[in-house]
Amino acid sequence: MERKPKRSKTLLSNEEEPPLIRRSMTFGIQMLPDDLVLNCLARVSRIYYPILSLVSKRFRSFLTSTELFQTRNLLGRTESFLYVYLRIRHVSNPLRLFTLCRRPNSSTKVMVPILSPDSIPKYLPDVVLVGSNIYVIGGSIKNNASSSVMVMDCRSHTWREAQSMRAARVNPSACVLDGKIYVAGGCQNPDATIWMEVFDTKTQTWEFVSSPGEEICRDLTRCESIGYDGNVYVKSMQTYGLYELHKGRWRKGQPSMSRGGSLSSLCVIDNVLYSCWSCMIDWYDSEEKLWKRLKGLEGLFGITHYVPSKCVNYGGKIVVFWLERVHANQLHEETKIWCAEITIERRQKGEIWGTREWFDVVFTTNEPNVDLAYVFAATL
Repeated sequence: MERKPKRSKTLLSNEEEPPLIRRSMTFGIQMLPDDLVLNCLARVSRIYYPILSLVSKRFRSFLTSTELFQTRNLLGRTESFLYVYLRIRHVSNPLRLFTLCRRPNSSTKVMVPILSPDSIPKYLPDVVLVGSNIYVIGGSIKNNASSSVMVMDCRSHTWREAQSMRAARVNPSACVLDGKIYVAGGCQNPDATIWMEVFDTKTQTWEFVSSPGEEICRDLTRCESIGYDGNVYVKSMQTYGLYELHKGRWRKGQPSMSRGGSLSSLCVIDNVLYSCWSCMIDWYDSEEKLWKRLKGLEGLFGITHYVPSKCVNYGGKIVVFWLERVHANQLHEETKIWCAEITIERRQKGEIWGTREWFDVVFTTNEPNVDLAYVFAATL
């Protein structure tokens, strides 16, 4: 009689662990003290947190705690995560939030939707990121201007209401500088003294900023802004005039800095401004007051015409999102959202070069009238 070979006690890579072993491992971890569990979880990539949250209520509590975030910070285990707001016109819910996720054990990245409460203004707010929090500011609720501020904690994807602005605003322009949120315009009241206010995220309080004067306010009825190099820059959408809030005083900004393009397509890395235009990236030489091309990317994306695009500082790298509209026929349009990650490097003679690490389609929709609204990178 032929003997069957003995089964090895070592688990093969393609075999599933017996339930008893899985239960004993889980039980062992559950018996560890809190500080040790936190230390273990802090060393695991956040892409596995949704799976780990299913282990127990205790794990879910740890995974959304501020203590875990602080431990990851201390251990140097923080990661950057991307968040994308899409604007879909002519629908009841025009602003939709997504996060870019890498599938476990895979290099594939996809945009995954995040639910937002109904209380958030869907029409014409502005959105900024401070630390690990996304702020949705102002907007229109039932055709009335709103002063509300809603905040999503990117660590837990939970929402809360923050202190309201002093003035209600529709379609304001918000930017971040030194952890403070500057909000300009959007007021139905023509009073220039309430044109801009600033929110201190540490004290959670609002106060008005010195007025730039009625003439400038009229020029900045529709505007956009950016915090850069210790100053707040505000650009008129009508005349393209650029103004600068420097040490509490307003003055004319350097015209070459805005180059006629949108401030929303800019990002700052190591105090250098980068501009994304149809996936071609330029950087601003603040000494020469000139925009220069980021070298090394020519023709890498195969784009020969204008496409809507946004860029963001992703842990010292540049990540670019752009739209591709594919017309199958007159009645059917498919929109693809592409994403590319680019490493930047300073070389001799002051040149800055870019190297594409990867690019791929991360989202596809048949919904018409889709635009990129905002892109953020949160360190978690």
